[in-house]
Amino acid sequence: MGYFPLMLDLKGRPVLLVAGGAETEAKLQALLEAGARLTVLWPGEDRWGLAEKEEAGLLCWLRRSYQEGDLKGQFLAVSLDRALNPLLRREAEAHGVFLVAVDDPQNASAILPAVLRRGPLIAALSTSGAAPALAVRLKERLALLLPEGLGTLVAYLHTLRPRIAQIPSFEERKRLWYRIADLALEELDLDPKEGAEKARRRIETLLAEVAPWTR
Repeated sequence: MGYFPLMLDLKGRPVLLVAGGAETEAKLQALLEAGARLTVLWPGEDRWGLAEKEEAGLLCWLRRSYQEGDLKGQFLAVSLDRALNPLLRREAEAHGVFLVAVDDPQNASAILPAVLRRGPLIAALSTSGAAPALAVRLKERLALLLPEGLGTLVAYLHTLRPRIAQIPSFEERKRLWYRIADLALEELDLDPKEGAEKARRRIETLLAEVAPWTR
């Protein structure tokens, strides 16, 4: 089974969440953090602070179960209700909407990976739906290799892009970026806590020495 890995920008895009089950809260929070224009289908009692979030303008809560036509106009659908997934899949395919059917890969056209975040850096691990628990355990191991300071460093490197873009030669830009990346990782390996700041100082020294256009 071949999946195409992809990062989606959900900010302001309509997303439908069919709630239900233990993972609802985590999926709800992830979609809100992504800035999705979220509609939640849930006919039961308010288990996840839906009313409060709706009052704050974070989502729209439809206090009912799925009805045909709910997926029309949606950018993405996430379902935690296995009983409804076959119906959701048919409508999703009819409207060209990707469906994440949690823990039900046979009805899904998209799957959610195990995600590790370090600021702007996102590491996503997936077993293509074969063994999600293994992906989670691998994420936990990866977290030990990627220190928290890496997020700060990535944010800093982003600020360098306009400066380095002034270099006319693509090959020169490429060589410089790899020098910077190697230097940054070297400092983080030596000092996971303070390495980001040490790397920033060394990078600024490097840029000052390379050419005046980087200042």
